[in-house]
Formats: sequence, structure tokens, C-alpha cells
Amino acid sequence: MEFGRKYNFGRGWGHASKVRDLALKIFDETKRLGLHDMGSKERLWLEIAALLHDVGVNTGGEHHESSRKLILSSKDLREALGSSDLEVVAWIAFFHRKKPDPFKYQSHEWREFFKSEYGNVVVKLAAILRIADALDRSLLQLVEDVELEKSDDSVLVKIYSEKDAYVEVERAQKKAPLFEKVFNVKVEVKQMLR
Repeated sequence: MEFGRKYNFGRGWGHASKVRDLALKIFDETKRLGLHDMGSKERLWLEIAALLHDVGVNTGGEHHESSRKLILSSKDLREALGSSDLEVVAWIAFFHRKKPDPFKYQSHEWREFFKSEYGNVVVKLAAILRIADALDRSLLQLVEDVELEKSDDSVLVKIYSEKDAYVEVERAQKKAPLFEKVFNVKVEVKQMLR
């Protein structure tokens, strides 16, 4: 992924690859639990967005918007993915932060895109990416694994780390409301011992 390397993946390969791994695990776990029926195409979008979500961090200004614009401007990514898939990836990366709420965001560009067949998929994938990104809040790749457990209308996000991951647990809990809204569950994030 030459494009990501060009920008050092924003916060480095360690963070980008950890967020990707956690996002894909959460995607697979939510599918296993029956929370969505998305497939390999959506999983690929999430993977790319997870790797590139911070590429705009060193460009000055608001890095989430910078990341979206950089992703959209990449000729190589456009050739590899196509215009519509690239736009999906860019919006997922944009909404990985806690704010803005994609249901209330008033950008005309977003409102039009949200009405498309991809709008709700972007929001679901962004909700997954928010939690995955939060699970590397310290940028130390402390979280080794994640498992989800569903009980009625609740999901327990079990994270595994040999070190204290309090910062990650707290941040993931704070970034959980979008996940709760789109998957219609209550989320609890908890560090587990193996």
C-alpha cells in the first residue's frame, strides 16, 4: 500500500495495522453474532479505511477531513478500487472519530452520499472502525485480541492484553454510541484475563 507509506499511515504502520486487525476481528465477530450480513466487499472497504484513517494527520488542519481528501485524490487508489468504492472508503475513514454524528452531519456532499445504497454501510463500518481505533488509543498496540459476546440486546466487547489497557477500554466505551445506534445493542467494553 504505497499510498499509505507515503504518509507513514498517519501515526505509523504499527497503529494502522493494529487498527486494521482489530476492525476486521470486530467485523467478523459482529457477523458471527448476526448483527449484520455484510460480505467480503464491505470487509475490504473496512480494511482499507482502517489502514488509511489517519493519513492526513501530518498535513495540517483537521486531519479527518484531510485524510478523506487525500484518499479521494489518490489516482492509484481510484484505479485499484474505482470511484464509488474509493468514496465509500474515504467516508468510513472520515467518520472514524467520535464526532461528527453521521446522522446529523450537514455537509451537502455527505447528505447526498448518505442517501445512496452505500450510506448505511458506511455508518456501520465507521462504527466498527471507531471502536477499533479507540482500542489503540495509546498507540502502543496493547490490545492483542478482541472477542464479542451477545446477550439479549447487549454486546460485551472483551479485549485481551497482558498490560493494563484502561485507556483503550475507556476510549472504546466513549466511542461506542454510534455502534450501539446502528447495531441496536448496548455495548460494554471490558479487559479480560486469559
